[in-house]
Amino acid sequence: MIPRRPIIVIAGLLAAAGVVVAFFPAGATAWLYAGVIVLLVAATDAVLCWLIKAPAVERRAPGSMSLMTRTDIELTIRNARRSGSMLLEVFDHHPQTFETRGLPQTIRVPAGRFVDMRYDVQPLERGSVNFAGCDLRIASPLRLWWRRRFVDIVSQTRVYPNYSAISKLLAYEVDNRLQLSGVRLSRRRGEGIEFHQLRDYREGDSMRAIDWKATARMSRLISREYQDERDQQVIFVLDTGRRMLAKDGALSHFDHTLNAMLLLSFVALRQGDAAGLMTTGAERTWFAPRKGADTINGLLNHVYDVQPEPVEIDYIAAATDLAVRQRRRSLVVILTNVREEDSEDLRIATDLLQRRHLVILASLRERALDDSIDHDIHGFDDALLFASTNRYLDSRQESHKLLRAKGVYVEDCLSDELPAAITNRYLAIKRAGIL
Repeated sequence: MIPRRPIIVIAGLLAAAGVVVAFFPAGATAWLYAGVIVLLVAATDAVLCWLIKAPAVERRAPGSMSLMTRTDIELTIRNARRSGSMLLEVFDHHPQTFETRGLPQTIRVPAGRFVDMRYDVQPLERGSVNFAGCDLRIASPLRLWWRRRFVDIVSQTRVYPNYSAISKLLAYEVDNRLQLSGVRLSRRRGEGIEFHQLRDYREGDSMRAIDWKATARMSRLISREYQDERDQQVIFVLDTGRRMLAKDGALSHFDHTLNAMLLLSFVALRQGDAAGLMTTGAERTWFAPRKGADTINGLLNHVYDVQPEPVEIDYIAAATDLAVRQRRRSLVVILTNVREEDSEDLRIATDLLQRRHLVILASLRERALDDSIDHDIHGFDDALLFASTNRYLDSRQESHKLLRAKGVYVEDCLSDELPAAITNRYLAIKRAGIL
């Protein structure tokens, strides 16, 4: 039993009265009777509280949630008693990786009725998590005591990468989707395009696009419309090593790469291509490239519980494994963070992949580096930080330069620039017809 404020106040008043009685003994009898009455009432109230049956509790939590997205959780508390309302303090045991608002709550449930209460959570990490149970404090009939009861109701949910950007894209046509994501559309060049349909001539169409036979037959100008090649494949290689543990804002670099991977997968699937992925780090996993509406769900279920770990990445072993698994020519998108010491391993790995595939290397850059360069210099420590950061960035650029010289498409960008950067590069490659 836990005393509530009323009994604490009453006990305090009795104690204060006892001090007075010590100086004025004439009131001792009244004080003693008052103490006995309070004790009997409090004891009776405690016994009655102990006999109160815990209310039934039901939890309604979605089976899946998005990272860093607030979601409502609903609890239903039922009072099965025929008479007497219940005063409760409710605390739901949410996963430790959740941030919450609205807990604990104090509610009153009438006899034979139920009350719905809501609170919201914000998942801070991906993965499979459990709601362990619900803690109740039940007030005694006279509201002098709390009795703690634990209701064992377990709910499981999965926290997926934040794919809200993809959900927003679904409301638009293909071109509008790409523009909404910051993706730039460029004119096609080269011969890597497929015939799509005939349509009426539009101002700005080139003369080479006019179909003269159809024009003669229809007695008006008719143009050929082309589309990018379809049925190609995009393979993502996700770094799950220690560098992906770095954070920009609330998300780790790995979470940013997942969001970028999902967006480009969505665009590639809409273009008629297949998407697959390999994770490399402490463990290596493989999701074979495939097409279809369920591919995004397949990718989400494959990576939702993958976490970066403090291990080094073996680029050469990953490239060797991918070369064995993926025989068909594909666009390989490596999502990592390149350092100077990686240059030789990456050169060997990309050379191995380029024998059959086209390679994009997306190298995430920590925002703290840019902040250090932009920061005003006010003393020796600032100057030292500025010089060391410049040296590091120069070595990083040199590594990128060597890879570009080998024909690798290198994207050096901040985490929030990554989705648009790799999607623009993918579209440029498609329009150039070099895949």
